[in-house]
Amino acid sequence: MSDFVPDERTIRQRALEALVERLRAQRAHLPVGDPYGFAWDQVLWAPAGKWTFRKQRTIGVFDGHESKTSRLMVRHCVLRIALEVGLVIQSGDGPSAEMNRAFGALQRLVSEDPSLGGLVIDLQEAGNDHKVSDDNQTHVRGVVLLDMTYRHAMRDPRRLA
Repeated sequence: MSDFVPDERTIRQRALEALVERLRAQRAHLPVGDPYGFAWDQVLWAPAGKWTFRKQRTIGVFDGHESKTSRLMVRHCVLRIALEVGLVIQSGDGPSAEMNRAFGALQRLVSEDPSLGGLVIDLQEAGNDHKVSDDNQTHVRGVVLLDMTYRHAMRDPRRLA
């Protein structure tokens, strides 16, 4: 008899973990020939709080509203994910330019594999916003909103459909 133990994590959970790991794996010097130019100093699986400004570049990943529709033996799901960015601006850097650099890196990272290794159907940016009011700000925040589309089995959210 097999000792197979099914993965108890849902598809949603596994996909969020894959996204967090992808952000943690970003390196300043990679990819070769077209590097990101920076790595995240802190990747949290939670909304970024006031304490995020202890690091130069912090990102908080958190899931929000999810809509579900039933189809033939599958549930079709769309989950809204917020990537909350907190930056400490170094002297000489413009806050808006630094936030746009972070947004660009996130857009690249998401588009490299919008299926998160085959776990989801698609991961697309739904919008973004930032709180930059003047050129002298030393702490700025922004958010990139993603829509993650995936399916799971009708009777088991742990199984791909």
